[in-house]
Amino acid sequence: MNAFERYAQIGKIKTLTGELPVLEVPQMSDERWQELAKENAVRNYTRENGRKPESVEQAVAWQRNVIRSREAIG
Repeated sequence: MNAFERYAQIGKIKTLTGELPVLEVPQMSDERWQELAKENAVRNYTRENGRKPESVEQAVAWQRNVIRSREAIG
């Protein structure tokens, strides 16, 4: 399934090379993104450490360290 099949076309824009469709793609607020990132950090922490974190902040800090260590390797 491509984007044209998945999302409704709500208009078109003209460019130098022709017209392009404007699609109605759902958006996520920054607040919701942050909420989901915290939930994911807690889930990952629990899975990798076999216990729940003492706080959400602990899980987020742990997750950031994991990401940093992977960036250093790659």
